[in-house]
Amino acid sequence: MSAYENVVGGKLKLKGKALDVKAAGIKKKKKHKKHQEQISLVNQKELAAGGSTEELTNPDEEDMNDDNRSREDGKGSYDEYLTPAERRYIEQREQIDNHKLAKTANKSHRDRIQDFNQYLANMSEHYDIPKVGPG
Repeated sequence: MSAYENVVGGKLKLKGKALDVKAAGIKKKKKHKKHQEQISLVNQKELAAGGSTEELTNPDEEDMNDDNRSREDGKGSYDEYLTPAERRYIEQREQIDNHKLAKTANKSHRDRIQDFNQYLANMSEHYDIPKVGPG
């Protein structure tokens, strides 16, 4: 008489429609062999013609490099969408940040410590126990 005599074996049967995990699951991208073969053929032709491997670039990479250059040139596309008030705000914010950086850069460590000690001395000491009652 084993403790497992009344255990039912086999698969677990669920009521209702079975879920098809593979159909709704993650689909893998298929590799395009033709594109890879074309690139390898072009590379082989260039090497046979006396070209070096350093000169080989993907045309897609050249397009991406052009896009990166245009982004690095400045905020041209970003500034186009700003209102005049937003432009003034950004300029004012940059001026304030530069002023703060210049102010902190001029202070020595000793000056910062003195300022901090003065700040602590001026703080209200809320953690002190107040006197209660007469006297």
